[in-house]
Amino acid sequence: MKRTIWSIALLIISIGAMAQKPLIGISTGYSASDNTASVRFTYVDAVVNAGGIPVLIPLAKDSLAAAEVMNKVDALILSGGEDVHPFFYGEEPVGALGGVNYERDLSDRWLLQTAVKLNKPVLSICRGEQLTNVTFGGTLYQDIPSQFPNRPVVQHGQRSSGTIPIHHVNVDKNSHLYEIMQQEQLAVNSSHHQAVKDVAPDFKVVATAPDGVIEAIEGFPKYNILGVQWHPEYFAQQGDKQWIKLFEDLVKRAGGNKPVIKEPNMNHTKIRK
Repeated sequence: MKRTIWSIALLIISIGAMAQKPLIGISTGYSASDNTASVRFTYVDAVVNAGGIPVLIPLAKDSLAAAEVMNKVDALILSGGEDVHPFFYGEEPVGALGGVNYERDLSDRWLLQTAVKLNKPVLSICRGEQLTNVTFGGTLYQDIPSQFPNRPVVQHGQRSSGTIPIHHVNVDKNSHLYEIMQQEQLAVNSSHHQAVKDVAPDFKVVATAPDGVIEAIEGFPKYNILGVQWHPEYFAQQGDKQWIKLFEDLVKRAGGNKPVIKEPNMNHTKIRK
């Protein structure tokens, strides 16, 4: 079954390549209990609305499989999901650690490392941002409520719909994120209890919540990576032009100026009564 899913993914890539639009790989979640790979349609619609072709990437069994698919796509979105296993940043699990998925951690790390080697642009979202930080040598707060320094903490695990902004983030004007959004303050949704703690070398913090929690990092110019802690795909799926910019930027970095092949005019034969 896994081999079949992987073959289908590569077939979709082959078909999509003919359209000349950038192929945007999206990492998927993996459930060992029912042997499935999945991702919310919010990611798919966000990529489509930004002018890219979404390609869902199932669990990579090894680094070679990850390299095979990353050679075919033009960019990578690391999607959200479970907590990152603390072993990857040299810590033991605390009591408030949520569910982890070690196999997915490995797969996403292989995809990310290959994307960097091939200079493919990356947009890391929520868990994806955290895993990016860890992969390049950073650490995480395993649980914000129990580990973050003694300060007031805003609601980072909102209980309302992800389509509703719940708190603000302050954006560094000297950042790629600001170049995209052209705003020093953004209203974002929030669905996490982990966060970046020590920032990885060659990355910088480009957005923070009012309580100081790191909300976005980027690796420019060394790494073609932007990572955000919130879920912009919820807004982009709804057609929010401001948030579609974030995905349009990824499509542009992936080669969004490629000529698009126009659909041929189809003469439909009328059915006689």
